[in-house]
Amino acid sequence: MKILNTAVLAMAIFSASAIAGEHTINAVGKTGWIYRNNDTAGVANSSSFNMDYLRTTFAGVVSPSVKYFLTVDLLGTTGSDVVDGTSTLIDEAFVTKTFSTATSFSVGKKAVLIGGREYDYLNFDRYSLSGFYNATPTNQVGLTVSQEFAGNTFIAQYFNGNKENGQTNTNAQSKFGYSAGWYGNILDGLIKPIVAYTVVPKAALSNTTTGAGTRVNKGNDAFMAAGIQFNLPMGLTIEADYDMLIEKDATGATTAKKDLKTTSMVGLIRYATERFAPFVKFISDTSKLESTKTRSRLAYDLGFEFKESKDDMLRYHVVYSGSSVKTGINTTTVKTSPSSILIGLKFDAAILK
Repeated sequence: MKILNTAVLAMAIFSASAIAGEHTINAVGKTGWIYRNNDTAGVANSSSFNMDYLRTTFAGVVSPSVKYFLTVDLLGTTGSDVVDGTSTLIDEAFVTKTFSTATSFSVGKKAVLIGGREYDYLNFDRYSLSGFYNATPTNQVGLTVSQEFAGNTFIAQYFNGNKENGQTNTNAQSKFGYSAGWYGNILDGLIKPIVAYTVVPKAALSNTTTGAGTRVNKGNDAFMAAGIQFNLPMGLTIEADYDMLIEKDATGATTAKKDLKTTSMVGLIRYATERFAPFVKFISDTSKLESTKTRSRLAYDLGFEFKESKDDMLRYHVVYSGSSVKTGINTTTVKTSPSSILIGLKFDAAILK
């Protein structure tokens, strides 16, 4: 019923403004087969067909200076956010007003800017993720201001923080997150940096900490990322990221709290033609409690994406992901080498255009 209600709402938005502008509806998804070698005692290897991503997007121009965008997550669970009241099926929902000065204001629910080139990819274009990106806050309701200048975009956000402390919903408290970033464009797109600084109250959950319960007395999370992309001739792209997440007072007793620092370095090389795009991605993650290293990870993706034609709605992929993980470095080190094979496709079908 929630999915039906969301679809009806989206169609109502579309119908109400159909005369005023242009609108599109797309179905976007990624599916396929995956084999997992867990390399962990007591955990069996597995293989399965998965639907990794399935969303419907609604976008349109209400007037020359006003646009809207709505994304419905068809794989999400039904319910409502305890803070902002939106359905958990609503992944994004915002309206953008652009002024003649190239200044834009967006109000609604959208992604939290954390920076880095890895952040700039859509979910269906990612395979292995860095520890930094894996701790990305969920999309939040708030205000985004952006300014275009000479091909560069400067962005500032102010949004709801994570107002749950892991034990009790405390949505009445006045905690907000904020971010500032720069989408660069140097030498007519030859070099494209993305730099951002983001602070979110208690956002990282158990992705990097010891568990949700530690968030009761946990401090804010600071995301700092700097990424750069080089767009070279013949479709060759080279990217590099240096990212850091600092979780204040993440672990330890009230009188002996320690900050947890996760550092990620990401590199990507892609050679893209109209139909084919082989690529390799490298990830290095390190976690430290204060100055003591607790975990490290080296990971890589070796993949190949292809289409039958450049305008085809289907894009196929074959990816091998490998890694070497060390946990408990400060106590008893445990080494594992999990890996996976992914074979599948992404589709982006225009229902209305």
